[in-house]
Parts: sequence; C-alpha cells; structure tokens
Amino acid sequence: MDEKNLIEAALFAAGGPVTEAQLKSLLNRSSTYMAPIIDKLIEEYRLRHSPLEIVKLEGKYVMQLKAEYSASVMSISPKELTSPVLRTLSIIAYYQPIMQNELVNVRGQATYDHVTVLEERGLIEKRKNGRTYEITTTDAFCDYFGLTPGDVESIKKQIKNKAKFKKESLTKWIESGVPDINAFNAVKRLVPVMNKNTDIK
Repeated sequence: MDEKNLIEAALFAAGGPVTEAQLKSLLNRSSTYMAPIIDKLIEEYRLRHSPLEIVKLEGKYVMQLKAEYSASVMSISPKELTSPVLRTLSIIAYYQPIMQNELVNVRGQATYDHVTVLEERGLIEKRKNGRTYEITTTDAFCDYFGLTPGDVESIKKQIKNKAKFKKESLTKWIESGVPDINAFNAVKRLVPVMNKNTDIK
C-alpha cells in the first residue's frame, strides 16, 4: 500500500488533527522518513487548488476546508456549529474561565441553549460555582481547532500566535479554523459595553 496514500486516508478518516506519533505508528516509520512524504502531500494539495488543504499545527497534521469554502458549506455540514453558537464559543475561548451568568449577560437567554450544544459536543466543560457554573474549553476544543491541549493561558497564547496569519475577527477564525491576526481585540468588539458588576476581566 502506498505510504503517501495511507497518510492521506488517515488524515481524511480522522476528521481532525492527527499527531506525528499516530502517523509513525500507522506506518511504522521514523519522523525523518515520514517528513518528506507529508511535505509532498501538502504540496500536492496546494498545487491542485483543491478546496481542501493539509496543514501542520503545533506538531499535528489536519486536513481541513480552506477558509473561503467553510462558510459557504456550513449550513449543510452536520459537524459544524451555527454562527450564534460559534460566537458564544469565541467569547468563552477569550474570557475563560467565565461564569455562565456573566456569559448570559453578554449573549442573552439563548446562551443556555448554546452552552448545552457546546457541552454535548465536548467543546466546553462546566463546574458548579455557587449558584452558577464556571465554563472553560476542553481538550476537544483544542483538537477541533488544531491547538495543543494545556492550561488556559497556554491555549490563549496559542490563539494569539495563530492570530498572526489572517486579518479576520475571532468569530471568523472560530468558524473557519483559520488563525486571526488580532483575535483578542476582535472578540472585544463582539462584547457589548457592560456595567461594573458584569464586566468580564
């Protein structure tokens, strides 16, 4: 079986980021041996002008839709989240850990439904905190957007680093999986002015 085709099949079947260790195990080959094969595959996708691309993010490889296609097909893709839910997720990603009642103050009553969807997808987790819940993103969130799991500050730092590549709002970045040049300032514009009691630091 052709090794390059096997790597391509693995990236397609995974539906998300695949680690170098997983590919090494699949091929029973060293990183040095695999590197030029993967590089050739990435270049082939680039040259064929396909709506798909293969990118390396934080030591992982992912086959994904290019940004210019993802928004157009989102409505018929069962794996994709709706724009309102993604917008809520972008707020959580920026402000985490965030209290659910503060999130509701920002996003409105529909937030409860959004949080339910995100929790069912495993992208966030809730911890009881007094009369409300503290919400953070999960390792599944990192996998979904090609980030390396870690503590909250590590995740925020990765988002900032990825933000150097594209001039889009954080919502656009969340929707497409494409990094954004000024994600943290962009998401602030999504947040309405709040009073001192509800201001999220």
